[in-house]
Amino acid sequence: MIIDESHEVYRFYSAHAEVAKSGIWDPQNHKYYYCDITQGSFHILDLIDMSREDYSVGLKIGAMALIEGGTGLVMAVRDGFGIWDFATKKFELVATPYGINSGWRMNDGNVDSKGRFWAGRLFDTDETKPGMIYRLELDGKTATPVIDGICCTNGVLWSPDNKRMYCGDSTHKKIYVWDYEEESGTPSNQRLFFDTASYFSGVPDGANIDSDGYLWVCFYDGNHLVRISPDAKVDRVYNMPVKRPTQPVWFGENMDELLVTSASKDVNRNMWPESGNILKLHAGVQGQLKNKYRLASAPKPNPLPQFTIDLHIKGTVAALRSFL
Repeated sequence: MIIDESHEVYRFYSAHAEVAKSGIWDPQNHKYYYCDITQGSFHILDLIDMSREDYSVGLKIGAMALIEGGTGLVMAVRDGFGIWDFATKKFELVATPYGINSGWRMNDGNVDSKGRFWAGRLFDTDETKPGMIYRLELDGKTATPVIDGICCTNGVLWSPDNKRMYCGDSTHKKIYVWDYEEESGTPSNQRLFFDTASYFSGVPDGANIDSDGYLWVCFYDGNHLVRISPDAKVDRVYNMPVKRPTQPVWFGENMDELLVTSASKDVNRNMWPESGNILKLHAGVQGQLKNKYRLASAPKPNPLPQFTIDLHIKGTVAALRSFL
C-alpha cells in the first residue's frame, strides 16, 4: 500500500454543498455538473467563466447522467427515476418502482456501455434494510429490478472490457463483483471483491474506474481516496483534506485528473474547512468520460470532428489554468 503524497489535492471549486455527488464533466460544452443530495438540487458550472446555474427538483437526488443528444439529465431520485429537460427546465418523474413517499430513496448509480441507467434504493431512516438495484431501460419508463440485497448502493461500475460489474454496499463496508453480460445487461455470480472494514475507516462511497481496470473509491468519514487493483489489492491511497469525500470523476486534457465531490453535512468545518467543496488531483493514469443515457425518444447527436473536440478540451483546460 502506497500513501501517495506526491500529488497535492487542490480546491477546484468552492461549492459549499451539504452532500455533493454525481459529478459529470462535459468537455464539449465546457460544463461540470454535480448534485447536492440532501438539498434536492443540481448545479451546472460553466468552466469558461466559472459561473453557476442552480436548479431544484424538489426530491433528494442520488445520481444523474447526461442524456445522449444533449436534451437533459436522467436522475435517480427519492421516488424513483426522473428526467430533467434542459429546454423547459422542468423535471418529470418517469418511473416509480417502489411507490411514492415509501421511505425508500435512490442512492448512487451509473450508465452502462449500452446507455442503460442503473441505480440502487436504500431506506432513508434505516440503511440496514436490504435494497434493490434497478436498471432504467432505454424507453425511459421501465425500471427493471436486477440485484437485491444491497443495503446502501455506491460505486456502480463496469470494467473496461465490460465483463465485470462492481458495486459497493456502504452499510456492510464491502465491494462486490459480478460477471457481466454486456448485451443484455445481466450480472451473475455475485461474490465479494473487497472487504474494506479491515483496511480503512469510514465506508466505501462513490467510485470510478480507470483504463487499467483499477477502482478509485472514496471513503466517506475516512478522508481517503483509494485505488484498488482488479485483483483486489490496495495500490494507492490519497489523504483527502475532507472527512467525507463522496465521488471522483475523470477530468483534464489527458483524462488523467480527478474532480472529487465532498460533503459538509454534520462535519466540523473548523477541522475540515474544505468540506462540501469540489477537489482536484492529478492521478497520473487515464480514465474515461461517463457514459450517457440513450433515451429512445431523444434526438441523436451530430458528432463533432475529433479535432474540434480536442480544441474544446484544450480551451477548457487553458481557461481553468488561467482561472486557478
